[in-house]
Amino acid sequence: MFLNFFEHEMRVLFGESELLSADTVFTGKTAIGKLDDDVRAKLQFTATSIANQYDAIKLTVINRKDGVIDSQLFRFSDIIGNKNGYNPHIWEDGSNISWYGFKPSAVEYDRISNTIQEYMAMFASEDMNYSGPSL
Repeated sequence: MFLNFFEHEMRVLFGESELLSADTVFTGKTAIGKLDDDVRAKLQFTATSIANQYDAIKLTVINRKDGVIDSQLFRFSDIIGNKNGYNPHIWEDGSNISWYGFKPSAVEYDRISNTIQEYMAMFASEDMNYSGPSL
């Protein structure tokens, strides 16, 4: 199966999530999964200030019957700090897409993922059993 860069990065961050359902869909810059029967989490790589420089993940929590419950922006720099003097971001330059100036370590990927999942957990069904990050 071919995964584009964004799909791959989304899977690294959320593919093993205890919180999202097993039928989570990863496509393009977006992932969407169930938090319970009626609540979905939509995760999107987002450029907040410069086009094609994706420096955040936007989480939108949606009730499939009533619409948006909550929306929150998680900037990478707020979670893992600046890297090599830059705000961490994925730079899309035509067909060349990569992290700019660095690549997150496993610890940094975990920190990003855990920060967002801890927030998502507030909207999840209690039977999703999210245990949080292991410290």
